[in-house]
Amino acid sequence: MSRVRVVVTGLGVVVPHGDDIDTVYARVIRGENECGRITKFDPTGYDCQIGSEVKYAFDAPDMVGPYTVHNEALAFVVGAADRAVRYAGLTAATGDAQDRRTVVLSTGVGPANIDFLGPIALRLHGDDSDPYTSDMSTFYAQAPDEPEAVGLDEFHLDTAAPACAVLLGAAHVYNTASACASGSHAIADAAALIARGEADVVLAGGVCTPVTRVLVPGFAMLQALSTRNDDPEHASRPFDAGRDGFVMGEGAAVMILESEEHAKARGATILCELAGWGYSCDAYRLTDPQPEGKGMALCMARALESAGVTPAQVDHVNAHGTSTAYNDRAETLAIKTALGEHAYSTPVSSNKSMFGHLIHAAGALEGCLSVKTILNGVIPPTINYTEADPLCDLDYVPNVAREAKVDVILKNSFGFGGMNVSVVYRRYEA
Repeated sequence: MSRVRVVVTGLGVVVPHGDDIDTVYARVIRGENECGRITKFDPTGYDCQIGSEVKYAFDAPDMVGPYTVHNEALAFVVGAADRAVRYAGLTAATGDAQDRRTVVLSTGVGPANIDFLGPIALRLHGDDSDPYTSDMSTFYAQAPDEPEAVGLDEFHLDTAAPACAVLLGAAHVYNTASACASGSHAIADAAALIARGEADVVLAGGVCTPVTRVLVPGFAMLQALSTRNDDPEHASRPFDAGRDGFVMGEGAAVMILESEEHAKARGATILCELAGWGYSCDAYRLTDPQPEGKGMALCMARALESAGVTPAQVDHVNAHGTSTAYNDRAETLAIKTALGEHAYSTPVSSNKSMFGHLIHAAGALEGCLSVKTILNGVIPPTINYTEADPLCDLDYVPNVAREAKVDVILKNSFGFGGMNVSVVYRRYEA
């Protein structure tokens, strides 16, 4: 049985650069940076004091069906979902049609006030002799006087996917959890559902709000974050020899996928084809990728095979490109393995150089930007690239966007635990 063709018809974002994908893409093309000193809490004394935050007001519903949009993370994702549904020209399905619609969402870290759960639990149940309790004095000082008064529903994102299902009129919801690969994982799983004939329309993507008192120092302790606190605009520098870690970012991004038949039948504008996807796991370490990028390369090869695309047909690689020493070198090796000699003539860029790492939402946002790259013919730059790393020797589109006809993009997303996802976006031709 032939595989159903999958197309993209809608894009929606609420991210540091804005809540309109056209605006976000234009700013990214210009190389504009949204990394700065953290404002959500006082980071003084932390090893890492910088992040990439959503600092503007945006429209999001207060209620979605029976669901209250009661925290910032939910506002991000329902805001992005609402924009994607409207972008696609859809309305919520009713009746039997709901059974052909699905939501596949990666719900990452929830609202920032989840930081207070640890201090609350320790203050109520802890013991002064417990070394962990004694080490929490900083968090006690920052916790509100009566944190127990805050409803526990504030801390959860369980309603994110069902709320998006109300917006779409979808009878099915799924969640993905593969760390930093989750956003692309959601999109790949959504495409697979359509390709197998199990759905006609899927809303897929991710949300994450990790700029918190707990996670920023936690990731800094793993030496994953940049500590260029005095120069945040130049802190995220993927593939550059001076990179020292990524910048934590927040937001939500989703896209609408449809079967080609369904999109054409309703007269939808088809943005591009989601042609293939691949998965792999390094099975190596919790935080470090396999040094030779073997799992990453396998993932890319599977995505190309799934799409029926040869390495020579890849016009651009939208890299995971975290700005960490190990990831960027391993990804460079993996691209060389997957694309062979064609790797050296293929533009590779990392959008994270401008908005940091949105963790569970990263692959979805970068997927939306990949779609815009195909439509607009301008490849985003990798900014802050000033000194070549001898072990990162590909064309990273340094600092300035590049006009080019782009028909095929290979989008990489790699997560802790060696969880790897690659997605192939291709120009749509009927």
